[in-house]
Amino acid sequence: MIKHFLDPEISWLSFNRNVLEEAAIPENPLYERIKFIAIFSSNLDEFFRVKFPSILLDKSDKTSALREKILAEVHSQQESLGQNWYQNILPELSENNIHLYSKNDQSLLPLHQQEVERYFKTEVLSYIQIVYLKDDLASPYFLQNRQLYFYISLLSDSDVTSYCYINITSEKLARFRTLSTMNGKQYIIWLDDIIRNCLHLVFRNQRVISCHSIKLNRDEDFEIENEWEGNLAKKILEKVKKRKTGVPTRMLYDATMDQEEIKSLRQTFGLKKDEVLAGGQYHNLFDLFSLPCPDRKKFLNPTIPPILYPPFEGNGSIFDAIEKGNQLLHFPYHSYHYVLQFFNEAAIDVRVKEIKVTLYRISQQSIIANALISAAKNGKKVTVFVEIKARFDEDNNLYWADEMKKAGIKILYSMPDLKVHAKIALISMQTGKTKIKHFAYMSTGNFNEKTATVYADHGFFTADPTYTKDVINVFSFLKNPKVKREVSHLLVAGFNLKQKLLQYIDQEIKNHKNNLPSGITLKVNGLDEKDIIQKLIEASKAGVKIDIICRGICTLRPGIKGLSENIRIYRIVDMFLEHARVYIFHNNGKELVYLSSADLMSRNLNHRIEVAFPMVDEKLCAEIKQILDFQMADNTKMRILDKNGKGVHVKVQSTDNKRAQTDTYHWITQKDRKDEA
Repeated sequence: MIKHFLDPEISWLSFNRNVLEEAAIPENPLYERIKFIAIFSSNLDEFFRVKFPSILLDKSDKTSALREKILAEVHSQQESLGQNWYQNILPELSENNIHLYSKNDQSLLPLHQQEVERYFKTEVLSYIQIVYLKDDLASPYFLQNRQLYFYISLLSDSDVTSYCYINITSEKLARFRTLSTMNGKQYIIWLDDIIRNCLHLVFRNQRVISCHSIKLNRDEDFEIENEWEGNLAKKILEKVKKRKTGVPTRMLYDATMDQEEIKSLRQTFGLKKDEVLAGGQYHNLFDLFSLPCPDRKKFLNPTIPPILYPPFEGNGSIFDAIEKGNQLLHFPYHSYHYVLQFFNEAAIDVRVKEIKVTLYRISQQSIIANALISAAKNGKKVTVFVEIKARFDEDNNLYWADEMKKAGIKILYSMPDLKVHAKIALISMQTGKTKIKHFAYMSTGNFNEKTATVYADHGFFTADPTYTKDVINVFSFLKNPKVKREVSHLLVAGFNLKQKLLQYIDQEIKNHKNNLPSGITLKVNGLDEKDIIQKLIEASKAGVKIDIICRGICTLRPGIKGLSENIRIYRIVDMFLEHARVYIFHNNGKELVYLSSADLMSRNLNHRIEVAFPMVDEKLCAEIKQILDFQMADNTKMRILDKNGKGVHVKVQSTDNKRAQTDTYHWITQKDRKDEA
């Protein structure tokens, strides 16, 4: 392995460890810490469904060593989670008069046992399915992907031991139930423990010897064998259905199970040794998002009201404000309703003749999709490119594509061997008898009003023809990929994005060698594209200073003498998910500033259609740089990545705590008030 490259899987696990660390920081409100456990669990679950299967199947010595390294790191993280949960989270809940019953509790209070049994008899029991295990079964039993089960050993009156498993019906019933408050204390119980405490009602003629939680992950990654022929949507739906029956990648079991039970578990489900991993007493901890919170003000971060954007306020049309000048919003600090307003106004404005948009991940209750449907019914020509290969959103995207098609919208589907990840929209408005004015919206984030409340992104509105002409050409290409259009202002993956980035890095190298000012600042969610990394290392060796904020996978090792010693890499894990992509090149004082949908990943630069759009307004460039300055100065939530890819907290002696996300919010609030005045 090249010494300046990290394994992407180990890098990703490093990021998830940083997420888990937030759950152990006492300064974070209690339920925020619990939310970080939920995020960690959700991330890890996806890792074993998507990233791990290929590693499990590859039996080469190199991959076997990587697999052992991965499993050791995962085990370490799970140990940290368990320690924090039992030593910190549960005691702190109790200190705040919240008792979450757990398996370790010997018994429920009598009133709560009555409530639990009543609920179990009337609701839970209707979903319980018991599968008794038989030695003579020809093929292994089948567990649903990601579902929760109890593996139970039973003893009959004649002292015969047998096994069975039953489902924990968390997909049908709430994972947590609130019980009666007693002596000022709030009591909550897991659905798992409701069932556990009522097993005597299920097995009336047998004694339960043991009951342990189990869960199976299956391979959910897939490739379409031939995207050029046949019905692509139909092929994708068939593959999505197969996720339920994919090969096992991880069986999680309660670590308190004895060896005989583990042996029985493996035999029952036909699992290999490296597919069976010890876990905690509860699985699918992402359900902790729904843990009842009796006092949101006390236990969660203060809710920050979305900031109003003065140019878009008042009774005037949003298009009038955009026509006056380029407009840049920063989410989730600014209200996302301006993006919704953009589409809603377009849907009813008689001057608007045509709407085009790319949709990658659509909200399940999408206001934008409904606005597009209204626009079509109002007689406007609407074209929507729907990426039906967006992982885990295929069903939802296909649903909305079908709904929009019914309304008369022209739907363009995924392109063979490419994903369209660009976030662009174009509104065409008739302003005279023959004159057409174009308005464009480009973003670093999806057209998704739900994620826009927790993802930190930038959204750009413009009527400048230098942008809109290129956007028109991108949509023309999406309609007819056989004809490659020219773009002069935008950088488009599949056209010129990667090549331009390499040229810009080369220019910084040249400038530094000529004793001219140089420097590169990048902010992305992931960095693994080898040509880009090699060029960044070349720039570092030449003496160019490079700052990178990378939230997730980063396979570039920073700080290696003679190679990457001029590269510093940072990570920010906080209440909002840092999702924006920004590229800045010093360019001898004539800075090039781009916002983009593209991470510096091989998949983004080589296998997707992405759009990076330049910021040319001095004021807007200053805004982006100010936000990045806040992030570079963060001494509360920022980590610095070491040469092994580990995110290490910045240790600062100063009492002046800086936190990028709250500092950004306060700065935008003050800035917009000044602009309004």
